[in-house]
Amino acid sequence: MPRRSLLALGLLLAAIPVAGCGKENPELIPQDRASALTSTIDEIKAACDANDTAKAKAAVEAANQQVSELPRRVDTSLKRNIRDWLDHIEKGIDGDCKAKEEKEETPTATPSATETPTPEPTETPTPEPTDTPTPEPTETATPSPTVEPPGDGGVIAPEDGQ
Repeated sequence: MPRRSLLALGLLLAAIPVAGCGKENPELIPQDRASALTSTIDEIKAACDANDTAKAKAAVEAANQQVSELPRRVDTSLKRNIRDWLDHIEKGIDGDCKAKEEKEETPTATPSATETPTPEPTETPTPEPTDTPTPEPTETATPSPTVEPPGDGGVIAPEDGQ
């Protein structure tokens, strides 16, 4: 309940027991009726706290009925004031007693002069080199070039008669 309706309900709750001193002044609410009315008003608050608007409205109606059933000797201004408070509370029930929907705030994209900090780089350890023996070169015999005997370049001349 908003502060305004809670204040109204609180003032009404405070006024009823004070008004319930009917033994001293017959124009006030008799104690037993004041206790019953206070109990009904407690039901209004409990129903509103539970977000049960139907139950809160039913309790306001019951409280109004209790005011209507007060003895004739109870001051009419007192009855009117209590009814006014109940009307005020009843008018606020629909807005005050409904469960408040939780709105999920979604950030809106707005240009900003602030920079987004760049994350600091993390060091990645470089692996240590492992000693791998380098193979020794092996000597391979290279064939030596063949030397041609000097002369006619390796062409055999035919023998005479053949």
